[in-house]
Parts: sequence; structure tokens; C-alpha cells
Amino acid sequence: MTMRLGLWAKRCICPVILFLLIPKAYAQAVPQDIAVSIIVSEAADQGLKGMICVGEVLRHRASVKGFYGYRSNRIKHQPQLVWDMAAKAWELSAHSNYTKGADHFENIHRFGKPWWVKHCDKTYEYKDHVFYKEIHDRG
Repeated sequence: MTMRLGLWAKRCICPVILFLLIPKAYAQAVPQDIAVSIIVSEAADQGLKGMICVGEVLRHRASVKGFYGYRSNRIKHQPQLVWDMAAKAWELSAHSNYTKGADHFENIHRFGKPWWVKHCDKTYEYKDHVFYKEIHDRG
């Protein structure tokens, strides 16, 4: 019985532990302070859910490439409440999937459809942002 329990534990518990560690690996790809700044710069007016969606995209990209507003001085003027919400959104985005794997987004209502949309599938829309997942092989 002890031998069976040990084997069962290795087969069932190890994958669960591995699964729980995967989001943390994504989270470490972008430092938290930069991630929160990006979320503030891109979604300060989108509410918690909109901020979570931007956090998901940032995690899927695992890079700050393409995000520029977080370096702007204008984000420093955002109230502490927005910064706290962005920090919470970054934390929650490690375990959410509103955008269904999106790695791009745009405010098409304000800026129009970007050229790169032809290489993506639309996955989600929330408030001002439309979310897309890049297609690597159309077959």
C-alpha cells in the first residue's frame, strides 16, 4: 500500500506542482515594477478587468517589446488607487485567461486597425481594447 501511494503521489501530485509553478515562470519574464508601469500606461482608464487583460498580453509576450508608454512622465500623475489596481491586476493576470492567449492588443476605436492585424486572430474585446493572438502558421 505504501509503495502504491508513493507511485500515485509521483504521478498525480508532481504534475500539479509543475502546473502551479508555470505562471510564476511567466511572471518572472517581466519585472513586476515594469509590468505595473506598463499596465498603468496602457489601461489606467479600463478598470481592473481591462488591466488584467493587458497583464495577460504582457505575460504571453514575456517581453516589454512594443510597450512604450510606461516610460512616459504622464503615468507618474496617476493616483495611487490606479497603481494599486495595476499591481493587483498583474498578480491576477497570472491565473486568468480573458484574452484567450492574446499577445497583442490595440485601441482600434481611437487609433484604427493596425497593419499587423492581418497576421492575428481576434480573441477578445473589452472596453477600448481589442485583443489578438498572432498566427504563426496558417497552414
